[in-house]
Amino acid sequence: MENQKKLFEKVYEILGDITEYDPKEIQPDTNLLHDMGMTSLMGLEVLVELERNFEVTLDEELLANMRTPKDIVKVLEEELAI
Repeated sequence: MENQKKLFEKVYEILGDITEYDPKEIQPDTNLLHDMGMTSLMGLEVLVELERNFEVTLDEELLANMRTPKDIVKVLEEELAI
């Protein structure tokens, strides 16, 4: 559970940096497109930052399924086998 909390915190930080949205305002179910105004280019930036920070390789097709921070954390947990 602690690992998941750290994952969420890092994901919020990455999303906040890229979208200029306050990480403290981001919740697990915050909609990346509608609530945060994330564009497809921002999505690619997030993907690159996730790969860099977590040392994983993520398929660009995963972006379509990442609608909330919870979706991102789920993908990371699968990739990191947590």
